[in-house]
Amino acid sequence: MRDDVQVSSGNAFMRSGPQGNQGGRWAGERFLRALREGREISPYELRTNDTLQRDEWIAFDNAIVEEAQIRLRVVSALIGAGLSSTIPNGMGKTLFMFDKMTDMGPAVVSLDGMSKSENDTVEFEEDGVPLPITHKDYYINIRRLSASRLRGESLDTSMARAAGRKIGEETERMLLQGGKKFGAYTIYGLTNHPSRETASFGTNGSWNQTAKTGENIIADIGTLMAAAEANRMYGPWWIIAAGNMSTKFAEDFKANSDRTIRERIMAIDGIQNLIVADQMPASQVVMVQATRDVVEMKIGEPLQNIQWDIEGGMQVNFKAMTIMVPVIKTDTEDRSGIVHMS
Repeated sequence: MRDDVQVSSGNAFMRSGPQGNQGGRWAGERFLRALREGREISPYELRTNDTLQRDEWIAFDNAIVEEAQIRLRVVSALIGAGLSSTIPNGMGKTLFMFDKMTDMGPAVVSLDGMSKSENDTVEFEEDGVPLPITHKDYYINIRRLSASRLRGESLDTSMARAAGRKIGEETERMLLQGGKKFGAYTIYGLTNHPSRETASFGTNGSWNQTAKTGENIIADIGTLMAAAEANRMYGPWWIIAAGNMSTKFAEDFKANSDRTIRERIMAIDGIQNLIVADQMPASQVVMVQATRDVVEMKIGEPLQNIQWDIEGGMQVNFKAMTIMVPVIKTDTEDRSGIVHMS
């Protein structure tokens, strides 16, 4: 019987709980059986009670997700805003295809409603993004596992936490900086998509500079918004800033001001979020329209552990893994809702 447990309520990128009823050594056979029976190829086949007990599975899964979320600031914000979707049978697919869409002509205004408008339609152009697995391996010795049970001690999850941190960093980096190219398709991020608009910082340079004032930053945001609106993108906007700018936003907007620079930015109509991300390249800023036609996260498999035994069962191997990639979209005229300032 399948025993799927959602450990953290509302967590959109986690699966936890023991699965299946065989050890990892049977994975190949179970995968082939799933194919023959028309079922999904899923890490479900590698999650068992053979070595780890139920509570131990939950501890390991909680550890990787809790640690990953520390690094998934922008990814988590997108998922929390509903800008994500699940790809069915993600393990069985290596490419996600989507359409770029043209615009229609203008509407007609008339008193009688009988004047003919252009009988219009939209055209579609296909694009795609690879669906790689992001993973990190670690292991524990069966004697250490047995000793923790005999002494009644909690299981050491430090390695699981380290693996979760590495996956979180890489997933966030893909969204912000882009990922690998697989065949003809590339995983683009917010700072390297070829259709993004670019701009330069204005007076006093990057936002982390000591001389940069609150008024200078607001002027730069005006530049970002103008570039977005020129591409017919009207918000809501998120501003994503590099980690070396974090202390600047806590400064007073101006001398003797009752608001910080962050508070002044968030008071601008259309600005919905300001996120400082450690995987954003230093001294750079991106403004992105936070809508599904601009950016979303595609989730083929939630963040989870899988397990198998080697060395006669003396070593228990784990792989923390997820299939989660950013999809950056444009229309057929290559207009995007992204403005990159550097």
